[in-house]
Amino acid sequence: MKIEEMIKNNKSSFESDEIPSGHQLRFAERLEQCLEQKKRVRRLWVSVSAAVAAVALVILMIPSVLKFTEKQQESPVENRLVEMRRIYDERVNLAIEHLENVLVNVDDSTRMEINEVIYNLTNTSDIFAEMAPLPEEKQMAITSHIYDNQLETIHLIIDKINK
Repeated sequence: MKIEEMIKNNKSSFESDEIPSGHQLRFAERLEQCLEQKKRVRRLWVSVSAAVAAVALVILMIPSVLKFTEKQQESPVENRLVEMRRIYDERVNLAIEHLENVLVNVDDSTRMEINEVIYNLTNTSDIFAEMAPLPEEKQMAITSHIYDNQLETIHLIIDKINK
């Protein structure tokens, strides 16, 4: 209790606007240490963030590199077949878009039946899988025939609806 009494009795000496010079020096040193530590922590976080970003970038690039490597390993035959399928797929998709525009004028049950026909018509993954062991020319001919039939069927449906 002596300290409390001493502080109460000497209250005016504690309320001074001046800070003791030793206190300012200690505060400045401590502030400098804190700022230096903050800089080290910031540099550490920047380094860790850069490392994490680099690892993430590498991880994200792996599928692209693998896909590029796979494409390079494909034979020219496969490339021609893939390109042919891509072109036909675009043509079929355009024809289906045109058909969907025409389907606006039909009733719901007819639209559902036509959509089912189109789905069955364009679901060719099993056929293409079965063709894989065949020679290139046969695959190209069968693929062309399949897509030509799809396009012809879609156009026939469009013509029937428009009549």
